[in-house]
Amino acid sequence: MILYDLKCENGHTFEAWFASSEQYDRQNKRKLICCPICDSNKIKKALMAPNLKGTKKSRKSYDEKMVQDKNKKFNKKLKEFKKFIESNTEDVGKNFTEEAKKIYYGEKKSRPIRGETTKEQAEELIEEGIPIAKLPWSSREDA
Repeated sequence: MILYDLKCENGHTFEAWFASSEQYDRQNKRKLICCPICDSNKIKKALMAPNLKGTKKSRKSYDEKMVQDKNKKFNKKLKEFKKFIESNTEDVGKNFTEEAKKIYYGEKKSRPIRGETTKEQAEELIEEGIPIAKLPWSSREDA
């Protein structure tokens, strides 16, 4: 079986199945193919995209590939960001809340730090006006 996009003399486009390309030629010569819209029997093949069978990888839609590409770029940028943060801050671990308060209130020299805090501790820091930011990862394995 073969599927053709067909077009009549009035510009109407439609699809039709044929047993073979020879069958299409025979039926068209005998004026047996009619436009379902205007009933014209002056029919020609319309341009159509080929239906190519490829590998599983090539069957992915364009949108899926775009999303995958964007995800790869995002993950790469996230890793670069994490590396920058780790290279330019001091890890104070679970002492983050205490260190952040000491720096904010001038008890310790100001420096960029990172570390761990609970949700409650983070809320406490924010209430006191201490600027903090949650990083988009939670452990070394995440990025």
